[in-house]
Amino acid sequence: MPINYLKKIQLGEFNADGYRISPATELESVVEGFYIFARDPMDNTHLIFNDGFPVLVFLQNREDTVMVTGQSNAFEIKAAWASAGSIKNIYVKYNNNTDPIFIVRFYPGAFYRLFGLDALYFRYNPVAPFEYIARNNNFSIKGFFEHNSIEEKVAFVETYVQHSFTEIDTPETLHKTLNYIHKIKGKSTVRNVTHDAGVNYKWLERSFVQHIGLLPKEYIQLQRFIHAYLELVGNEDVNLMRIAISNGYYDANHFLKDFKAYTGKTPLEYLKFQSHADLRQIS
Repeated sequence: MPINYLKKIQLGEFNADGYRISPATELESVVEGFYIFARDPMDNTHLIFNDGFPVLVFLQNREDTVMVTGQSNAFEIKAAWASAGSIKNIYVKYNNNTDPIFIVRFYPGAFYRLFGLDALYFRYNPVAPFEYIARNNNFSIKGFFEHNSIEEKVAFVETYVQHSFTEIDTPETLHKTLNYIHKIKGKSTVRNVTHDAGVNYKWLERSFVQHIGLLPKEYIQLQRFIHAYLELVGNEDVNLMRIAISNGYYDANHFLKDFKAYTGKTPLEYLKFQSHADLRQIS
């Protein structure tokens, strides 16, 4: 999802312009939450990132579009997109003054089961038009956009999930391992994680690939990076070594390497990019 919204979710920064709606109790193992964010039309280009939770992102209107730009290609998406996996150096540019953005955030194993997808579906295309997935799974995008209020849209998605979802078979050990990685914010190695889970690496790797669509190392990297990113953009004093070490990196160079891979920019280049967006909003 756009990392500016993920930042608010991670920090719990909610208000009238951005807030969370809890799913129905019976869907809490499938849907992590519904999120609604107002968008400043002056800030129209955002980095896309995934912290391990697949998302559906719906624009305000069915005819609204975004341009998705990756390292080697660019393509347009209309109405809604899905994203998951390890997203690197991909930006989305809004082509319309769409507002608000409606996001459904899923638990990974449940998302793939709900839509009948292989967990590796997003490995090489981590941002995809939702229309292809919806068409194959009887999700009516037209029906979704016929509802105007947020409450009606939430109810539409919940009804679909209730009628379409079958119980997941994610191993309990994998659940515990994911919770552990989240708790320590990715500040660990795969070896330490396998030791904590009491399993061997081969089992953990197979389970991650089958249910999450990522290798354990990749999932840990996502958690470590998002928390380092939050610290970087949340402080006026940019001390890369301090940020790197405090978030589990060996040194600043390892953090720089990850930052360039995920954003396509150095930290200073990215902060400059962000500051230009802030100035556009103020003006």
